Amino acid sequence: MKDFEHYNAASAEQAVALLGEHGEAARVIAGGQDILFRMKKYIVTPTVLVNLKTIPGLNQIRHEKNVGLRIGPLATLSQIAASADVRVHYNALAQAAHVVASPQIRNFGTIGGNLCQDVWCWYLQDGFSCWKSGGRFCDLAGGDSSLYGSVMGGHLCLANHPSDLGPALVALDANIHIASPRGAREISAADFFPGHIWVGSRLQCHVLQHDEIISEIELPFRPARSTYIKFAYRKSWDFAVASVAAVATGNPAECDDVRLVFGGVATHPFRSVDAENFLRGKKIDDDSARQASEIALADSRPLKMNQYKVDLAKTLAQRALLAVAN
Repeated sequence: MKDFEHYNAASAEQAVALLGEHGEAARVIAGGQDILFRMKKYIVTPTVLVNLKTIPGLNQIRHEKNVGLRIGPLATLSQIAASADVRVHYNALAQAAHVVASPQIRNFGTIGGNLCQDVWCWYLQDGFSCWKSGGRFCDLAGGDSSLYGSVMGGHLCLANHPSDLGPALVALDANIHIASPRGAREISAADFFPGHIWVGSRLQCHVLQHDEIISEIELPFRPARSTYIKFAYRKSWDFAVASVAAVATGNPAECDDVRLVFGGVATHPFRSVDAENFLRGKKIDDDSARQASEIALADSRPLKMNQYKVDLAKTLAQRALLAVAN
């Protein structure tokens, strides 16, 4: 690991000022699960780390009746999974937080870190010259794409997005509040994850500029039934091979609205609007759930070794939809 300077930020304003002052050489640290691993592997070599855990108040979870839920970016995954307000009103998010990695990691890992983590492609980790490490080729295109490769296409990097909480937040219509030296802004969770894009000299899978941080996650109040289902090869530590967040509102016999969002299969949390439109106004049963899953994955473009993910995602989608049908 290369030498670096470490700053304890006292406020969000100070944090973004420090990030702006040091440019792209600076990185944020909170729980540290992602950034420290990448620094030890020399995937990233920041000269400055700005610690957010010293900022008071960013770990709160506040529920306002008939208004919604506000979660600070430093709320730990364990906090979110255990919160009665989250479990009652936003069950998919509580379930997603509960299945991240191991209890030890959930105790340190934060919701902000989970959303902003980089891909866990083994070619990147093992030093291959891919797009993310300065090369001009994605090794997943012709290599071992069995676990971490997208089946929904992509641009440049074909690694699937690793966040468990991302699909749940997209399905729950969350908004991400962002602090920067240029002032505050707000963006939908869906727009926060555009797939792999260049932000300055970084190829990343979220829209944060180098001098921006998440200041809050806001979930609107919407009486709904929701669930998150994940398949991984091991129950702990592993990232999703495929996952699904489903949300349904209205009478189970005739759903007013539906959200269906996939994780582990695309370079971003993949929402199928076509499948949602098909289900809207219908009763969710075995047949309609199966048809919706087929519609959702109709445009899949699996790589050489991950065709099985398409069928797996369809099965998870059917299970998730049936879980929110009642």
